Amino acid sequence: MKFWKWLNLIPLVMFVIRDMLGMADINPIWLVIVAALGIMNIFIAKSMKEYLLSSLLLLISCVAGMILSTYYYYYFVSSDFETPIVGAFIAMVYGIFVLVLAGVGTAVFVIRNREEVLKNGDI
Repeated sequence: MKFWKWLNLIPLVMFVIRDMLGMADINPIWLVIVAALGIMNIFIAKSMKEYLLSSLLLLISCVAGMILSTYYYYYFVSSDFETPIVGAFIAMVYGIFVLVLAGVGTAVFVIRNREEVLKNGDI
């Protein structure tokens, strides 16, 4: 699985599809997909650097996807004055969610590596 980290770009397209389907709010299905990608990063990463880079890619893809989604919604669906505000709020919700996932994943990753070090007697 050489290209597994590119799966973190799914939210980039996911949010545009969301608007094309007519869903303009925070859908729990999208949060579950983002959480699944965050958990996948924890268990597939080989090093902390690789994990943090893939989590950063997931964060950037969520925020950029939401910005593109807001742009699409504002210019092609409804140009109300509150559309950018709602888009920014939803982008912040997804961004905070991914940052919390990254923090929990970092703790899990450190504990898992620490247990491996203790088991191997490398201290």
